[in-house]
Amino acid sequence: MEKRSWKMVNALSGLRDLRKAKGMSSKELAQQIGVATSAIWAYENGTKQISEDHAERLAAFFGVPMETLLTE
Repeated sequence: MEKRSWKMVNALSGLRDLRKAKGMSSKELAQQIGVATSAIWAYENGTKQISEDHAERLAAFFGVPMETLLTE
């Protein structure tokens, strides 16, 4: 099955809020979900589109529906 790219909503500013609410650094979050720290930074700043796989990992980690982080 082909992976789709998802467009970020508000530069995934909600991601930064979720991360900070847990008291985590970008590096800590990246390690928890198995992605590069630079990916977290880029998602939060809107400079990189997020893969569906990474979106699923983030949503699962924070316990939120993926749709709250993303829009097609």
